[in-house]
Amino acid sequence: MHNFSPDDIRIFRNMFSEEQCESINVFLDRPQWRYGHISGDGNLNAPPFWIMHLGRDKLFTDTLLQPIREATGDDFKVLSVYANGQTYGLGGQPHEDANDDRGRTFLFYANAGWDVRWNGKTCFLFDNGPVWVTPEINKAVYFPGQIKHFAEEPTRTFGGLRKTVAWKLELV
Repeated sequence: MHNFSPDDIRIFRNMFSEEQCESINVFLDRPQWRYGHISGDGNLNAPPFWIMHLGRDKLFTDTLLQPIREATGDDFKVLSVYANGQTYGLGGQPHEDANDDRGRTFLFYANAGWDVRWNGKTCFLFDNGPVWVTPEINKAVYFPGQIKHFAEEPTRTFGGLRKTVAWKLELV
């Protein structure tokens, strides 16, 4: 098992072009969301949340991969890609995304607008305390999939769906 630190978490601002962000937003506005996704280690007491599978769309499986490769400097294969959606009361549970040290997650905050007062942060758990990453427009976080993490629910004052796109990757 790796001994990860906050230095293993990389943040990218202005990740995609304006046109790519618009394409992402249009795609995620489709009525393709399904309720019932659970984060965590199969904890049936965890509240389910929304998911949209994206593995069949070239925008997510081809077009956006080049900017991700350029930003990270890594070569990888895509294991899966999907969008998560959360509303008030639908916080995630601590979990890991990968079973070995080749696993990476590229998490894109996909809302076209975000106010820091809406919470919705991603929490990474380390022995010396948590590290929180705040959603921002066109921001992404890249991390080893073995780092335990979870999504914080948005506040009641946020009336929409907190949207992220998660690419589960394996370094090659």
